[in-house]
Amino acid sequence: MVVACKTDKNAKQDQKMLAEQLFHSVYSGNLEKIDSLVSDDMVASYPIFEQLFGTKAIRGREAYKKYATHFNQGWTDEQITINEAVSEDKNVVLVWSFSALRTETAPDSSVVAGKKYSWGGITLFHFNEQGKINLETGEESSPGPIERLKPDTISN
Repeated sequence: MVVACKTDKNAKQDQKMLAEQLFHSVYSGNLEKIDSLVSDDMVASYPIFEQLFGTKAIRGREAYKKYATHFNQGWTDEQITINEAVSEDKNVVLVWSFSALRTETAPDSSVVAGKKYSWGGITLFHFNEQGKINLETGEESSPGPIERLKPDTISN
């Protein structure tokens, strides 16, 4: 009897695929995949969370889904590009770019309805023993990491 098992390379590819699926699901409004991809004890953290929510991290799958729903109510015509995906052990790092049209003007007028905004970032996803994502932590900026490295922005 021959038993097939995943090689480390295949496992890394699977983790990359799952991290990318989650990223696309959350940030382009395909929220039904969240339940199958994240653990009940999911923790997500980005620097902007403190400004937006008054906390550094969102804890729990339901809070994470609520965040994703809220995020998608503010944006339309999302364009997501995964520029790089690296997998090591139980971690995947995505370097990404995002652009979308704002659907409503913020109360402080920092973002305006109908205007296109773009930013990028680097996000780390961690997988638990059951193969579910239980941590998403990232940094975002405008311009994003890839845009900052384009030749016309590098000084000699």
